Amino acid sequence: MNDGNTNRQSIANTNEGWNTQISKFALLAVTTKPSVRYMPTYRLEAMRPLNKEVCENIMKAVMEETFENFTYTPKASLQFCAQISEEIKCRIKAKNYDRYRLIVIVTIGEKLMQGYYSYVNFLWDADKDGYLSYVIETPKFFAVATLYYLYYD
Repeated sequence: MNDGNTNRQSIANTNEGWNTQISKFALLAVTTKPSVRYMPTYRLEAMRPLNKEVCENIMKAVMEETFENFTYTPKASLQFCAQISEEIKCRIKAKNYDRYRLIVIVTIGEKLMQGYYSYVNFLWDADKDGYLSYVIETPKFFAVATLYYLYYD
């Protein structure tokens, strides 16, 4: 008789093990979200293309606001450049232009009878990619903001 009872208990333990394993898998199936797969659109043009005039106005407004009462100090200029470039990039991204990657570079330099040349070389599509620049010059310093916009399929 004991053998029958132990068999029933072992079967019951086995069934309990299966139930806990099934409940674990059921929880995993419920908590994981299915991955979203998008179908190709086959669009070659942006739905909201970048507007150069709006970007120029944004760059001009940010540069004039920030450099209105600016005095050049070499140590603070590095962080100041980062803040200005981030502000320009955020304001342009807020316009929600479709399929464009933005690179904003701001340079501040002190005028000490030196020359400044900048050369940039890219491989890009001349129809969709480009750049915009805005320059502020005072007797003590100069500031150059450059926006590169690259079309991304």
